Amino acid sequence: MKNSIVVKKRCKKEEILSKILKTLNTGSYNILQISKKTNTNWETVRNAVQTLEKINLVKKEDNKYFVNKVLDFNENTLLGLPISKEQKNATLGLAKRIIEKWKKKTSKPIKKTFLQKILITVVKQANIKNIPYGWYLFGECAVLRLEPDSIAASNKYDKFINPVIEKYSKIPNTQELLKKHYVEEGNDLYLLRLKISNLLMNQFNTESITSLKINLNNFLFSFKKTDDNKDLLEYVTGFVSIVIQLIKNLSVDELEEIRSEINNAFIAVWEIVGTYNLYESLVKFYDKQVLKKYYTIRADNLKLVAEEYLLALKDNIPAKKQKPSSLNKFKGIAARKSQ
Repeated sequence: MKNSIVVKKRCKKEEILSKILKTLNTGSYNILQISKKTNTNWETVRNAVQTLEKINLVKKEDNKYFVNKVLDFNENTLLGLPISKEQKNATLGLAKRIIEKWKKKTSKPIKKTFLQKILITVVKQANIKNIPYGWYLFGECAVLRLEPDSIAASNKYDKFINPVIEKYSKIPNTQELLKKHYVEEGNDLYLLRLKISNLLMNQFNTESITSLKINLNNFLFSFKKTDDNKDLLEYVTGFVSIVIQLIKNLSVDELEEIRSEINNAFIAVWEIVGTYNLYESLVKFYDKQVLKKYYTIRADNLKLVAEEYLLALKDNIPAKKQKPSSLNKFKGIAARKSQ
C-alpha cells in the first residue's frame, strides 16, 4: 500500500493548480519564483505548470510562465462564465431576501446548500428568466456565487419565498435536503452519488462493501451516454472497474486502508460528471459555442487530475490480478503514460 502522506499531497493537486493560476494572474514568473510565492516545492510547481501548459491555460516565454488569456473569467461564477448586471442583481437580490426571511423564520443563519435549493425552487415557481442556474456537484444551483452583502433585497417574490421557506425549514439537515431534492427532481444519478459518498465517508465493513459494489454498478448504468459525453464514460467505467477489482482482491482491512484514496478518486470523477451536467443544463442561458469554451478548459483540467487519482488507485490492485481489458478504457491515461 502507498504511503498516506503521498496520497494527501496528491489530493491537493487541484488546489495547487488553482493557487498557481492566481499567482500567474499577477504577472509572469519562473518556476522558482512561483514556488516561493505559493510556498510549494519546486518539483511540484514544475509538474503543475506543465499540466497547465498541456491544457493551454498558461504559456512559457524566456523561461517565465504567464496566463494565456483565451477567455475572460469571472471569479464569482461557476466555470468563470460571464454574467450580466441584470442577472447579477436579480440573483443577489433574491438571495438576500431569502436570507432575511430565513433568519426571521428560524432565528438562524441559512446554510449555503439550503439557500441554493430555496433560490432555485423560487426561480422555477415564479418563472424567473434572468437568473441562470444548472445542475452541478450537489444538484441545482445558481451560476453566480451567492454573496449578496452589497445588493438590496428584492421583495418582488415574497409570495413564493414564504411557503418555500416554510417547507424547507422543516428539513433537519443538508443530507436530507439533498436526498429530497434528488427524489423530487427524479435524478437517480445524483441519488446514487450521495449513497456512494456516504459509504466512502464511513469505515468499511462486509455489508458496506457489498452495498458499495451494488451502488457503483447502478451508478454506471444510470450514466446517460450521449455524443457529447461519451469520453466521460471512460472515467466512470474505469473507476468502477478498478474498485470492483479492489473489492475482489483485497480484504476488508486492506480496503479500509485505502478508503480515502477510493473516495478521492470518486470525487475527482464526479467533478468531471458534475461539470458536464452543468454545461449541459446551462445551454438555455448561454450560447452553446461560448459555453463550450469555458466548459472545455475546466473539464480538461479535471480530467488530468482524475487520471492521476485513477492511476494511483489502480496501483493498489495486485499486479497478477489486474485485468487489462477492463482497465484499458483509460485512453487518455494510456496516452499520457506512454509519453
